[in-house]
Amino acid sequence: MSDRVSPEKPPVTLLAGDADRRSKVERIKAASRGLRLVSSGRGETHSFRSEIDRLARGDAATIGNEAKELSKFFGVYKQQARGERGRKTDEYFFMVRIKNPAGGEISCRQWRALDEASDAYADGTLRVTSRQGLQYHHVYGPALAPLVRHLNRGYRDHATLGACGDVNRNVMASPIDGLDPEHDPRGRELAREIADLLAPRTGAYFEIWLTDAEGGKQRSVQDEEPIYGTNYLPRKFKIGIAHPRDNAVDVLTQDIGLVPVQADGVADGSSFDLYSGGGLGMTHNMPHTRPLLGLHLGRIRREQVVEACRGIAILQKENGDRGDRRRARWKYTIRRLGLDAVRDELKSRFHIEIEEAEPQPLAPMRLHLGWHPQRGGGGYYGIPVENGRIQGRLRQAIRAAVEQLDLAVRLTPQQDVLLCNVPDRAALERILDAHAVPRPETLSIVRRNAMACPAKPTCGLAMTDAERILPSYLDAIEQAGLGDVDAVIRMTGCPNNCARPPTAEIGIYGYGKNDHVILVGGSREGTRLGQVLYSRVPGEQMIPVLVGLFAAIRAHNRDDLPVGEFLHRADPETLRGWIGVAGLAA
Repeated sequence: MSDRVSPEKPPVTLLAGDADRRSKVERIKAASRGLRLVSSGRGETHSFRSEIDRLARGDAATIGNEAKELSKFFGVYKQQARGERGRKTDEYFFMVRIKNPAGGEISCRQWRALDEASDAYADGTLRVTSRQGLQYHHVYGPALAPLVRHLNRGYRDHATLGACGDVNRNVMASPIDGLDPEHDPRGRELAREIADLLAPRTGAYFEIWLTDAEGGKQRSVQDEEPIYGTNYLPRKFKIGIAHPRDNAVDVLTQDIGLVPVQADGVADGSSFDLYSGGGLGMTHNMPHTRPLLGLHLGRIRREQVVEACRGIAILQKENGDRGDRRRARWKYTIRRLGLDAVRDELKSRFHIEIEEAEPQPLAPMRLHLGWHPQRGGGGYYGIPVENGRIQGRLRQAIRAAVEQLDLAVRLTPQQDVLLCNVPDRAALERILDAHAVPRPETLSIVRRNAMACPAKPTCGLAMTDAERILPSYLDAIEQAGLGDVDAVIRMTGCPNNCARPPTAEIGIYGYGKNDHVILVGGSREGTRLGQVLYSRVPGEQMIPVLVGLFAAIRAHNRDDLPVGEFLHRADPETLRGWIGVAGLAA
């Protein structure tokens, strides 16, 4: 199948097309004066700050739909509770996300502030994201601005700015970068440089969210957006940096992916393979939208990486489709422009020297659980976090360990936690045991490998459950005696695919109110997308299908291939016959 995506109609860009055809979101951004003003679309505007002030006073339960589009730039998502059968209720709250380049290292002081916020302003949990950030859930209106101020005081400045919205999102890097004794490509250092350059600059963040002790506004730091301009990007933008021994960041699923090049078996970060145009989101029943993997542009020197990222972001700002948000991502823009044209622009306009070279092989995704030696001495310990939800005794254990042993924390793309710079292994194990935190080796392989997005009942885009239902599927697989089958399952509640099911060996995403699509055949290296095995599976049949699938892997993978490879090679009709659940759509 061709990788090219043909649009249904000509795109509307900053350089071409009828401005009147720009989407409502584009008009809201353009009229916002750097995210300060909310436009109703009828020529009327009011300040975004006024909506936040109404929440703080308790005069409103939530913000308006136009303000919702701007709130994302500040790391805030408007949400609405779901009741019986997924129906929306009258209960409103917010999800708040921090930016955390490369997953940390989060210091003891910072972790204390992050942890304290979960009780003071949210639902008592910390939710690790698949992009190495943290989310707060069930944040009600009066707590919203105080939470953002708390995070800026205790975690870092600009804590939530750009964590969502049509800008560059959290820059990912392997959680073992800088810990691994063998390679030191300094990917985390590079991730922070990229994140700093592509961070929004609007002073609206300070004017709206940050107040002094008397309640007055702080002074604006900057009014202009040197990279994003008044229109920002057409859609979100994502960057990830792999490691020679670990592709947990799923580097080919990024708008920009960077892979350190090895020389004589060692990567020092002096050069990188540059990929561009990946992304996994799609829309049901719209074939011009689909998951796509990044394309190899060539090899660049480290000193040009940050400028290359800036150049690609600017090309997307200028050429991305602003008429149809479903095809506004860079993965569609780069294929519409053509790889050669993008490469030529980077060379001529941004002076990036791109070398033609065979790309380095990609390493598989690794979990990093349990004990590992750390560069410079000592060790780090990986704690599995089911679906990224840090709560209860696990949350208490991490807080105790971090404070008592002065540890740093890193977050992984698999939504787990690494405790770093451990000075005393026995002391850490005593703390974990005292809080009944299970050791990774006591959990089944399938449970360690699995992850899901939050989905219902909070995410407004979710069609089905994911985080709430996946544990019951894993229970059934374990009860059938199949928990030691080494397969990666990822599940989302909609086809935006935030937990990356299309590259998983077994991927699941929601369709309708209670149906799921099941994909099989992705690879641990992230180099292959899974193919649809079942286009719609009702919720009540998910356990028989998954147990049957795992039983088929156990019975028929006689060559002991990696599960993704086995499922990729298996004839789909034969595989469905082995599973043995009749009446499902292929």
